[in-house]
Amino acid sequence: MAVLFEAKRAVPAWIAAARHLEGCRDQIERNLILEIESPAALTAEDRKVLSTVDEALRKSTPGLSIDTVAGTIFPVGLYKRDQRPDFYQKYLDVMTRAKKPHTWGTYALRMMRRVGRDGASTFNPLETIVRKLKASKEGRSYQAAYELGVIDAQFDIADNTDEFGCELPLYDPATDRNKALNMPCLSHLSFKITDGKLDLTAIYRSQWYGQRALGNLIGLSNLQKFVATESEFDCGVLTCIATHAYLDMSTLGGAKETRAMLKGFPA
Repeated sequence: MAVLFEAKRAVPAWIAAARHLEGCRDQIERNLILEIESPAALTAEDRKVLSTVDEALRKSTPGLSIDTVAGTIFPVGLYKRDQRPDFYQKYLDVMTRAKKPHTWGTYALRMMRRVGRDGASTFNPLETIVRKLKASKEGRSYQAAYELGVIDAQFDIADNTDEFGCELPLYDPATDRNKALNMPCLSHLSFKITDGKLDLTAIYRSQWYGQRALGNLIGLSNLQKFVATESEFDCGVLTCIATHAYLDMSTLGGAKETRAMLKGFPA
């Protein structure tokens, strides 16, 4: 049975879900859903929570932080500096040097560069979605025209369609189908227009709430704001669905420390 947490901001949504997971058997829940009204909003209390979690992450895992997790979804600093479309190539250039051998890279890399069906050409799914959404203001527009399968991203978001069900799959059957580990946990992104605002739904096959979830929410809100701004929409609701959610207390310092941390956060 699905469990839903609704909140105005991302940080309180994470706190509520993490407290729920703390009380679950083995700290595991299936189909854990967060629905966030204003995902980019941060209060002073929210920033204190982010700082506390960030400090625990850096202490347990050198090199890990909320910013590094968020940056795997969207490189907001590079975008602010170089703007669209220049930041796409700048990011791809950085990843050419930084991507470790035998790894799949980052979510942002998969959003910005996919190999075409001919096996040689490449295309930018994220840019295609921005252009499709922007074009929806000029002609026939659909709030949610279709859902795409993960088999052929190039066909499903092609520019020659007059519908605007903007989906972005992160799962790539060509490289992921035979893997049980070392594959993306974020499987699918769905952008929808609702009452003139751009909603984003993210589906995770697995999500670790200590190590990743808070950074994931920050990264998703940055991505949603980018797509909304560049396609000339206001941001709407962010929905995050984890089909398998796990509170990894060891990443936050251990069971005792995690319980004390969560208890000390605002209600």
